[in-house]
Amino acid sequence: MRLPSTKVMLFNAAAIVVAVAAVLAAGRSMLTASVTPLCTERYLKMTAFGLERAGVLLTAAELQGMSGGRDVGVMENVSIIRKDGAAPAAIEVRLPKSASGREGGMDFPWEPRALSGKTAACLTYSVYFPADFDFGRGGRLPGFASGLADATQPQAFTAVPAWGPAGRGAAVLHVPPGETTLIQAQADLTFAKGRWVKVDQEIVLNTPKSTDGILRVWLDGELAIERKEMNYRATDKVTLAGVAAAVHYAGPSAAGDKAAKIWLSPFEVRWQ
Repeated sequence: MRLPSTKVMLFNAAAIVVAVAAVLAAGRSMLTASVTPLCTERYLKMTAFGLERAGVLLTAAELQGMSGGRDVGVMENVSIIRKDGAAPAAIEVRLPKSASGREGGMDFPWEPRALSGKTAACLTYSVYFPADFDFGRGGRLPGFASGLADATQPQAFTAVPAWGPAGRGAAVLHVPPGETTLIQAQADLTFAKGRWVKVDQEIVLNTPKSTDGILRVWLDGELAIERKEMNYRATDKVTLAGVAAAVHYAGPSAAGDKAAKIWLSPFEVRWQ
């Protein structure tokens, strides 16, 4: 039996190396194509919720006035402070000991005119949990809210990022009169303590009577949640109105056993 020549063996080895390289390159290309770019890279028009005027920080009373009296907990639990990190000014939210629900933190609407009537948008801010923060059984963070559906349904839905036990990333969809859906992030994607964590949320409303809506949440630029079968609305009268600026533990028995604080950078919303 005649063995292949050295030249043939080298040629075959080179061909195998080229084939393997091609397969690896194709695999990398497929993986890269499957990664959804941050919404901040695709939604280029932007407005921000400022926390100061002419260099002077807003007060809790001014923040309450901007919400049209629709706030919960702002006067009791909110201060605007200087804090190093994600932004020169930050919202400090106090969470009283064992306090759960909206009264145990803050909740107010921010409804920039530019967002009114939109069906897709991107929300960005950073959140800081101190090193000794007790995540308890979970809590809520600022996210998107819709506008009026009709005179009897003042708010059709909210879709907000959230934290779960041990700081696991999550999102919560609430559709009146009382349907709440918890969407958990990948198990290894959690909110870090002792540093700023960037949160990006993208929402695309569904076509009425279809489940083609989209919800995405990124933590520090890493895609934590992506759902493409969301059902936010049954009528095209429901559109985006703004941000539900809420920070609180999720509900009864969800809070930690000691008072805590959370800080937020100013919110930014983007649209196409």
